[in-house]
Amino acid sequence: MSVTVRSIIIAALLSIAAALLYRYSANTGKLSADEINERFPSFVATNFTAELYNEKGLLNYSIFARDVSFYESRDLITADYLAGFYYDHEDLVNQPGRGWQIIADQGEIVFDRYAQLTGNVHVQPNFPTSPIEEIITPYVHFDLPANIISSPETITIRGRNFENQGANYEIDLNQNTFVIKDHPHVVYHPET
Repeated sequence: MSVTVRSIIIAALLSIAAALLYRYSANTGKLSADEINERFPSFVATNFTAELYNEKGLLNYSIFARDVSFYESRDLITADYLAGFYYDHEDLVNQPGRGWQIIADQGEIVFDRYAQLTGNVHVQPNFPTSPIEEIITPYVHFDLPANIISSPETITIRGRNFENQGANYEIDLNQNTFVIKDHPHVVYHPET
């Protein structure tokens, strides 16, 4: 075989190898559609506002957040610096618009599974006849299917004439029970 034929064969092999390497390197480093959906939010909003109404057309929830991200592949919503309002419509005649305000630094919800709030969680009623004036805790986990709110963190509940503190609590909304498991402490102030 002559030098020219050998050179042509080597050049052809090297060209094929270079083409294969180029083709392979073009595929690596690119994310698939599934990887993009898993890693990045489907929806992002700043200064987010939402209102949810019941079947009678009455406002049930209002939600405000500085930043909101929705991950469709995980049914996950994350929010920063949020304020929410829950409106109770049981006594529309005597207390219209009665409800509760919930404020937290961060929130996360996975549809039909759980919701959790972290950082400076404050709950306050927006009606004057509530026996509870304020609830403060650093973390709340709400198991949506079980309808149970719990946290290993401390909680402080203040009312007109009492203050209740403790840690590792569980609120069963099915049974309407509230249990503080660690370090319960209640102070009652007599009314004057």
